[in-house]
Amino acid sequence: MVYRILLILILVLPIKSVCQQTDKAKMQMLLKKLKTGEDNEQKAKNLLKAVQYYLDKNNGSKTDIDSAALLNTKSIDISRKYDLRNNIAQSMLLAGEIAIKRGNTAKGNELFNKTLNYAQKYNLKKEEAAIYTSFAHTSVEADNLNKIKFLSHAASLYKETDDYKNEAKIYYELSVLFNSINNSAASIKYAYKSIEIKKRLLSNDLYQEYTMLAIGYRVQGSYEKALSYALNAEKTAEIMKANGLWKSLIYDLIGTIYSELKFYDKSTVYYKKAIAISQENNDREGVTAITINTARSLYKRGKITEALEILDNGFNYYHTNDCEVGYTSLYILIYCKLKEYHKAKPYYEKLLKCRNTLEKKDNIQQEKMYYALINYLIKTGHANETYMYIDKLKELAKKNNDIFNLAQLELTHFESDSATGNYLGAIKHLKNQQKLNDSLFNINNSKQFSDLQLKYETEKKDKNIKFLKQQSELQNTKLKNEVVIRYIFIASLAVTFIILALLYNRYCIKRKNNTVLEAQQEEINIKNKKLSNLLKEKEWLLKEIHHRVKNNLQIVISLLNTQSAYLENEDALQAIQKSQNRMQAMSLIHQKLYQTDNLSSINMSWYIQELTCYLKESFDNDNRVRFELDTQSLELDVAQAVPLGLILNEAVSNAIKYAFPERKGIINIKFIETQQNTFLLQIKDNGIGLPDGFQLTEMNSLGMDLITGLTEQLDGTFDITTDNGVAITIIFIKRIADL
Repeated sequence: MVYRILLILILVLPIKSVCQQTDKAKMQMLLKKLKTGEDNEQKAKNLLKAVQYYLDKNNGSKTDIDSAALLNTKSIDISRKYDLRNNIAQSMLLAGEIAIKRGNTAKGNELFNKTLNYAQKYNLKKEEAAIYTSFAHTSVEADNLNKIKFLSHAASLYKETDDYKNEAKIYYELSVLFNSINNSAASIKYAYKSIEIKKRLLSNDLYQEYTMLAIGYRVQGSYEKALSYALNAEKTAEIMKANGLWKSLIYDLIGTIYSELKFYDKSTVYYKKAIAISQENNDREGVTAITINTARSLYKRGKITEALEILDNGFNYYHTNDCEVGYTSLYILIYCKLKEYHKAKPYYEKLLKCRNTLEKKDNIQQEKMYYALINYLIKTGHANETYMYIDKLKELAKKNNDIFNLAQLELTHFESDSATGNYLGAIKHLKNQQKLNDSLFNINNSKQFSDLQLKYETEKKDKNIKFLKQQSELQNTKLKNEVVIRYIFIASLAVTFIILALLYNRYCIKRKNNTVLEAQQEEINIKNKKLSNLLKEKEWLLKEIHHRVKNNLQIVISLLNTQSAYLENEDALQAIQKSQNRMQAMSLIHQKLYQTDNLSSINMSWYIQELTCYLKESFDNDNRVRFELDTQSLELDVAQAVPLGLILNEAVSNAIKYAFPERKGIINIKFIETQQNTFLLQIKDNGIGLPDGFQLTEMNSLGMDLITGLTEQLDGTFDITTDNGVAITIIFIKRIADL
């Protein structure tokens, strides 16, 4: 649904000129003035404004197009009379657009080419850029690659002429175009470019770019960034008093992100706001699509009856016999949830009939169809028929790098394998789903995995018991045969009866001893197995603890990031950012611990590299700072790694922010073992250094207090010097208990 509204907004709104936004009353006054007065340069420019006004008015009716053609002819006559080359080029371009609006595409393209030759001949770069932009908007023959080429050329021309406003506008259109061809990385790149220029121009009109960033990051599975930019888009749209269609788009996007993050209450609130605005703007298609999203959100929250009621109301608002997948697929999901499979069956059969048609449509339509078919087949006992649809969905998700859907598909694969009795396959897919969810900070399925693991182990144990029983029966039969043979042998050899009796007695004693030993060995084996299970459980719990600590820290970071979007006080923003960096320093340690088999210590060389990369991305947007690392592969436990990481965070972030004002610099980080169990950490920069007469004891700084306190926590020594920069040196001893 997001892409439906996006198509309306960003393929129509960008090509409207400033004239369309001109107050209607002012334009009427301008048209009156044009009927009188002498011909001059200003009149030629006003005629161009009037031409554009008539072309945009009421989507260009025949009467308006004829009026635009007449005024354009007057404008070009005046422009040629006074040799106004810029106006001539603009009039030629408008003549081409008029021809295309009249349905004469061939003539329009011919006029475009003539305009381009004219602009290039007289080096009219702004007009040339406008021509390439018009090519991208109006040429029916231009595919997406050519549109990208035209817009890129236009952007470079606007940049040459310092027309930053139009340059930013073209970057935004490129962001939209790349999004439409599922290239989210390029879409994000050009949205950032547009934002960068607008901020230089002190423009706060950024809600369109924020929306594109939110859409791009949502596709990539970066929900923290997607939600942050979507909320910024909402805030900016309110300030800029954006039109209803844009607000509807933003509210629907926020509702979708909240729904995929499983915050269904919040998603429903935003979906309802989007529906209300769409109804105000008489956006029939928008109301229908958002209604489906709202019903889907209620369905995910378990409010099935309410979801069905909203869906029925929406179906009455928009009824069609065509292959419409939104309503059909959701009816299947709801009726299956209500276990009313006889009501779901007609919709299932309808989807099957429409399958060939729907597979030719966009990916979103296909995804909804396949998910509904899979759900119906699993619920009605035909899970073995779902794998074909699951494979198709995985192809679509991998093509779009859609991490959220890949995680959901692994869960769907798990359900199908569980339903068909393939428990090993189910465990594998559940593990894959959990790994994908790590990047989305979503819910943990460990209990479900444990239940399945227990079920599989129980089934395996039952098979082993059956096998052991069979072995025991064979062994008992063999023992009986041995007894018979022994008695026959005793009966046939009466002479040796005493010897055999002694041997038998000896054999019985040995057998008894062996039985005792076997019982003892069995008891030992049982205890060893229990200890092994306890050890595995302890390791699993430790990993789970580190995982949850890391997720909790990430959630706090996300909350602080969201809060910062609503703060304007620079000190508060810096305090929040510092807190985020400190928590990120701790989060990296817990992340490494649960991702590796070693739960007692962390490799500091890896950790220092990760932390410096994060700090560089956070503070060094201009690539002014280069890091030089001299680190050994040394292990520290959490108790020493956390304070060391916080010391690194404070020292490096201070160096990046304060050591290199308006110039580039180098930060050297050394972490080595100077002698056995004695470690040295040094952070050194070649910046401006400390001020003359600097005294550590007189410095009132939370960061420096933290470094001093954390050094004491390490039982180490702290030294700071300044000589062509600042050097912080920490020396401490690795605790013997950690060895």
